Amino acid sequence: MFRSAPLDYDPRDVGEHKRLIGKMFGDEESWRTRELLDSALADPEFYFDALGQVRMHSWSNGRVALVGDAAWCASPASGAGAELAMVGAYRLAGELAAAGGDHRVAFAHYDAHRALVDKKQQIGPNVRLMVPKTEGGRCARDIVARLPLMKLAGMVERRIQARNARALPDYRRAA
Repeated sequence: MFRSAPLDYDPRDVGEHKRLIGKMFGDEESWRTRELLDSALADPEFYFDALGQVRMHSWSNGRVALVGDAAWCASPASGAGAELAMVGAYRLAGELAAAGGDHRVAFAHYDAHRALVDKKQQIGPNVRLMVPKTEGGRCARDIVARLPLMKLAGMVERRIQARNARALPDYRRAA
C-alpha cells in the first residue's frame, strides 16, 4: 500500500500496474522490501487496485433496499465491514417490522443508520495510520505492529466497544 495523488492508469493493464509498484518501491532498501517486490512483480496473479469508496445518497429504491457492502463499504482499514453488515441487516429487518411491512416508512427510518456508516467510512484517519507520511509515523506504526496480537486485539476491541456503547433499537415490541 502506498499514498499518492489520484493516479491515471488503465485498470486492465497489469504491466502498467507492475511499473507503478516498481516505481513506488524500487528504491526502498529497508527490511526485505527488494525480495518482496521482486516476488510480487514476478507473480502471474499480480493484483493492483486503488483504494476507493462509493457513497450512496440512498440505500433503497422502490421496494429494493441494500445492506452491507452493497449499500456502503467501510474503510478497508476500519475492520468494520462485518459489524456494519450485521447492524444494517438488524436495522432493516427491525424497521420493516416496526412499519408493519410498509417499505416506504421502513426505508426512511433505515437511513437513520447512516451516522454509524458515515463514521466507519472515514478512510483518511485509518489510512494515515497504516501508511504514514513521515519516518516518525512509520516508527510509531511499527511499534504498534510489534505488540502481541492478543494485547492489540484487546485494545482495539475495548476502543470499539466504548465507541459503540449506544444501544441498538429494540424492535421486539414492533413485531
